[in-house]
Amino acid sequence: MTRNNSCNHVIDITSDILFSYVTINEKKIAFVRLFGFVNPTAGSRGVAGLRFIAYGPMAELIYAHVRRGSRVFTISHVQQRDVEGKTYTEFVIEDCQFLRNVDWEAGAQKRDELIQRGELVDFNKTHDDHAGGDYEGDSHVKV
Repeated sequence: MTRNNSCNHVIDITSDILFSYVTINEKKIAFVRLFGFVNPTAGSRGVAGLRFIAYGPMAELIYAHVRRGSRVFTISHVQQRDVEGKTYTEFVIEDCQFLRNVDWEAGAQKRDELIQRGELVDFNKTHDDHAGGDYEGDSHVKV
């Protein structure tokens, strides 16, 4: 993602969510598409019907957590894509925080599954300390 193509939105999901798989470079990858409403800030209007998509483990996490009526915060980039002669402008979600009306239990189960498959880092056990090393557990520091 280029620095000048970064978008941040608080989204209220307004429609049903599509979850499927797509094939990219001969590899089957999870895909989710949802539509949302971005609430207005002072002096502006809200925007309805914005198209948001995600791929891979992020798609699986989003689909497990959210339903129509959920609110999320996303970091994304905008792209245009041609599908069967139509051009779509959409936001590709790179990170998502779940804010309200989410299924925490289903999301936790999916997170555990992704960790077991090796597709997601368990941040409860390992995190970046911003000083060049990772902490692992309570006392072990990886350098």
